Amino acid sequence: MDLTTLLGITGAAALAFVNGANDISKSIATLVGSGESSYKRAVILVALSTAAGAILASAWAVKMTLLFTRGMLSPHIKINEIFALAVLAGAILWILMATKIGLPVSTTHAIVGSVILTGVYAFGFRNVFWSSLTRNVVLPLLVSPIAAFVAARLIFQGLFWLCRKKYCLNCHWAHWMSAMSSGFARGLNDTPKIAAFGFIFYYILDPQTHIAPKWFFLILATAMASGAIAMGLQVTKTLAEKITQMDHLEGFAANLATSMLVIIGAIAGWPMSTTHVASGGIMGIGLRNGEKTIDWKTVGEILAAWVITLPVSGMMGMAAYWAFKKLK
Repeated sequence: MDLTTLLGITGAAALAFVNGANDISKSIATLVGSGESSYKRAVILVALSTAAGAILASAWAVKMTLLFTRGMLSPHIKINEIFALAVLAGAILWILMATKIGLPVSTTHAIVGSVILTGVYAFGFRNVFWSSLTRNVVLPLLVSPIAAFVAARLIFQGLFWLCRKKYCLNCHWAHWMSAMSSGFARGLNDTPKIAAFGFIFYYILDPQTHIAPKWFFLILATAMASGAIAMGLQVTKTLAEKITQMDHLEGFAANLATSMLVIIGAIAGWPMSTTHVASGGIMGIGLRNGEKTIDWKTVGEILAAWVITLPVSGMMGMAAYWAFKKLK
């Protein structure tokens, strides 16, 4: 393994670390917000389930890895190490900044924004695969939070009906399982996107290679869990305490909607933002009790973060590409 490949693997692991730090909140927010668990207890168990999803992504989410490896830029261009490192740098810097201030952002958005603007800067506008991006990336990102909003409401109504009929399951136990399944789904969905850019370094060395080695997913799983444990508290407070208040049944419904949609998307190769899906589910539950139960200022801040993630991470990627070219 040469130094450049090692640097690429380290960069991918760093992105997995900040992903874990920012995204663990989406899985444990309902546990903490409903009073079911303390932060420390929730983060350890859900981080482990996220790591399990990240490891299984090497076999279950191959379509996602291929999409982010070859489905966003023209197949006629030769992607180099500098481009891959710049994309990683752009996504890492923005997610780290957002995590520090407690702002939930989308790793998917950060990667896509970094790829698009850095790709335009490095290879030209025509070499971005716009039709594939629109069909395979933009459409799932737009539809998934709306689907989560609707699914969370429907699931809650179904659970509420079961409880009234005295068929209700143990909501405390079920809430924990739904949070862990949400973490599993997040690992399954996000790891292939990150692995794709580490894989580029292998592909450059050996064009016959079709997918990153399985041990690479294990490294990313470890980094993702470590980031969650080390830095996950700040963003969790935003989603758990500021958007709306939830009880156990409401938290279970929101997590179940997130898990179902994200797992289906990961296996089918439809990139979804766990941030969007989880927030959509939480808002769907919160609005059940009326608009006054939602902190619209916090919602506005989250929406603004979603909008600026694409250009900001992209500009950071462009700056990194320029700097790396100068240093070469």
